[in-house]
Amino acid sequence: MSVEILDGATIVNFLEDEEAFSAQICDRFAHLDSDHDGRLSYGEMLKELQCLRLLETHFGVDVETDPDELALVYGSLFVQFDHDLNGTVDLEEFKSETKQMMLAMASGMGFLPVQMVLEEDSFLKKAVEWESAKLVA
Repeated sequence: MSVEILDGATIVNFLEDEEAFSAQICDRFAHLDSDHDGRLSYGEMLKELQCLRLLETHFGVDVETDPDELALVYGSLFVQFDHDLNGTVDLEEFKSETKQMMLAMASGMGFLPVQMVLEEDSFLKKAVEWESAKLVA
């Protein structure tokens, strides 16, 4: 983890760089696709969803969460990604929904810089790294 400063523009600009965003999406998708069939099952996608730790923390402090509630939330999130409801998520569905989620984060964050603790392999961290590389170049 690292502490970074970012704003909504950091995210939006990263998403608008189709080449950079697509490369990160393809890398993450390949990492999650453990059976290499070009589709993410619920089990494969669950690893990614659990990394979000939506209900397991409260302001960074671990809290006990009802396993049934977690299963319901993660199942609902999986359906958000599975646009054609065939029980798997393909690369385009993964890319499309990830982009929508990141745009929602950017909108909620606004365009004033905020300081955040980011996981090293998160898409937000990748957006910050992309922006930093652009500033150096």
